[in-house]
Amino acid sequence: ADHEMADQVAIFFLAGHETSASALAWALYLVATDRTVQLRIRDEAHKKQEDLSFSDISGMKFTRDVMREALRLYPPVPMLVREPQCPLDFRDRTIRAGDQVVISPWHLQRHERLWRDPDVFDPDRWSSDNIERCPREAYIPFSAGPRVCPGAGFAMAESVLLLSSLIRAFEFEPVEDRVPEPIAHLTVRARDGIWLKARPMSG
Repeated sequence: ADHEMADQVAIFFLAGHETSASALAWALYLVATDRTVQLRIRDEAHKKQEDLSFSDISGMKFTRDVMREALRLYPPVPMLVREPQCPLDFRDRTIRAGDQVVISPWHLQRHERLWRDPDVFDPDRWSSDNIERCPREAYIPFSAGPRVCPGAGFAMAESVLLLSSLIRAFEFEPVEDRVPEPIAHLTVRARDGIWLKARPMSG
């Protein structure tokens, strides 16, 4: 039916465009607030002489860690809803088959019991010992298990290339008095947008 086709197209826009745009926008904001991080991304990008391509991603470890950290702090989908197919006990509660269970990447990925300085933007945490356990148990920006996002690998590769290319071409600064306020719709957006100053890099 026509309405089913419209629903499918809407899902494609949400899953393939809206989530990626949200992740990249928050990553740019975080990078704009930390000049050292921005310089490290640019240095990594400048090691490549030609236009960046997918084959370059393996050499962009720090840029990839920046995207991971942005996804941890601002997961594009802040809540996931699942329905158990059979009864189960969880933390002394009985969950029936068909109950709706809400899982919040936003809260899980900022939980102080699991993450060191959870509200701090720190891309270097991804190469620290604190990370050994967290990605498996407390990092689910793309969900996990059988319902994991099928485009997760492509989304990460796309985001790393775009972020690297943008930082290579522009210097970003936050706009004073324009601190974005995250709000949750279908994705995590900024209430009044994300405002940045972009200055072309010379040479």
